Amino acid sequence: MTVGTLLYALLLFIGMVVFVFYREYGTIAVMGLLVILPIAMLLFLLILRLRFKVTVDAKNPMTEKDAIDRPARATITLSVENGNTVLPVTKGIARVRYQNTFSKEAGKMNVRFSVDAGKKRDRRIPVVMNHCGNVAIKVEKVRIFDYLSIFAWTVGKKFETQNVLVLPPVKEMYLGKNRWYNETSEDSDRFSLYKKGDDPSEIFDIREHTDGDKIQRIHWKLSSKTGSLMVKEGSLPLTRVVNIFVDLCVMSEGKNRREKRESRGTNADRLVQGVYSIAMFMIEHAIPQNYIWYNNHTGLVHERLVENEEDLVWMFQDLFKSSITENPDELAEAYLAWKEGRPLESALYLTVVDHGDMEQYGLVRERLEVMDLRGEELEETEQ
Repeated sequence: MTVGTLLYALLLFIGMVVFVFYREYGTIAVMGLLVILPIAMLLFLLILRLRFKVTVDAKNPMTEKDAIDRPARATITLSVENGNTVLPVTKGIARVRYQNTFSKEAGKMNVRFSVDAGKKRDRRIPVVMNHCGNVAIKVEKVRIFDYLSIFAWTVGKKFETQNVLVLPPVKEMYLGKNRWYNETSEDSDRFSLYKKGDDPSEIFDIREHTDGDKIQRIHWKLSSKTGSLMVKEGSLPLTRVVNIFVDLCVMSEGKNRREKRESRGTNADRLVQGVYSIAMFMIEHAIPQNYIWYNNHTGLVHERLVENEEDLVWMFQDLFKSSITENPDELAEAYLAWKEGRPLESALYLTVVDHGDMEQYGLVRERLEVMDLRGEELEETEQ
């Protein structure tokens, strides 16, 4: 029942009272108009309903914040088409419900729209999100109204849920030329762009001969052309992927519940910003990454290989389905159980909490690079 329906019922009641006590030509005409009016409105609404179409789509499934401490707008598009060439739709309302599956922000709203006769209109529906995550937006019901808002007719309901990723701005990060390359002594089809090695199958650089260079490294063909001895430098083989642990432990600080919730969301945003920035850096340098994280809700450790931006989107969709925790020991035990029997030569460990001495966890056999994403520093632990 709409507000227009209540107002019309009140007006009809007053008209009937006046009609009973004052049976004159004017009151009869008014009463007849009050009876005919809703019938005409219902007829118009039925005509509009027959040729009205609604679709819902997320034209941009990903959006970035302007700044880490500013909200973002996850937007979907409601497309409405009025096939009637005479009657416009002056009032329509879409009921929308949304939830951020990562930060747990949720809400609902009513979105009003109109569309001219014989026209199609795209109505953008922005949802403001304070924190990063996957925003599930669902249009539950779309109704159109007659011109007096007496009646409403549902023209669509239970539309497919649209998912929009809210990501932070990319932060420029310097990881060092040698930190993010995993060296290996095994055969590999990947080689360092910045560091030379001893693999003769791939040439890293060619330079002039100096004392101490081995005769096997001389490039005889090029030396004959230049007239001076030139030496080949081999490349450094790299492992196929860089293993990156995402520590979904986020501590909350504050005196009350609201402050703790906001602190928890802010730290989670910093974690996501670090993951996003590192991922984009490595994609730019053609470095495959294997992201590893523990979901304490399911008790499972998840893995996702990322080699391009499309893989990165799928990785974030999976990551944002996971539940964060405030128990760092739970994460360490899960990672340790996952790592058993797996040869990890090196790895990055991305976190926003203090873990103390990482050696006690035994996560990595040879080297663990712990990056606290709350700041710029990178701590390296070696065994």
